[in-house]
Amino acid sequence: MDLQEQPLECLFRLMRALRRGRSHHHGPRHFHGYGRLMEAIARYEGTSARELTELLDIRPSSLSEMLSRLESQGDILRRRDEKDARISHIWLTEQGRQQIQRHNQTRLPYQNALLQCLTPQETRELNRICQKLIDCLEEEQEKEERVCRQEVREECEDQTDF
Repeated sequence: MDLQEQPLECLFRLMRALRRGRSHHHGPRHFHGYGRLMEAIARYEGTSARELTELLDIRPSSLSEMLSRLESQGDILRRRDEKDARISHIWLTEQGRQQIQRHNQTRLPYQNALLQCLTPQETRELNRICQKLIDCLEEEQEKEERVCRQEVREECEDQTDF
């Protein structure tokens, strides 16, 4: 493994270890992304599903499946917009608020214990490096999207030039 692959492999191992370590905290109600989604709904209560997909950077189909599950569990309510029936707004139920509290009671001690091995300076450095990687990835994705759009335009032009 070369120097460029080692940090990514290390990050992947860290993510797997985090998922394994957290899995015993999750009950049958929880699924991958549960806490992140519930926190976003709590923070932006009444937001639309479309806004949540952008905020959480997930596919609309994935969000729809997750919201259906939360709704069937009684954690959220979806209400259609009065002016545009295509838009639904997401609200927490009282049960959903209680679930977030329970989730945080297990998540926060776990996170604190995990990060105690880092000094404040190391934590800042980790945040800086992670943000730099995120910025780089987003820039690459934008480049790829521009290339893809250009290829589609060229393909359309080729089809109309007969």
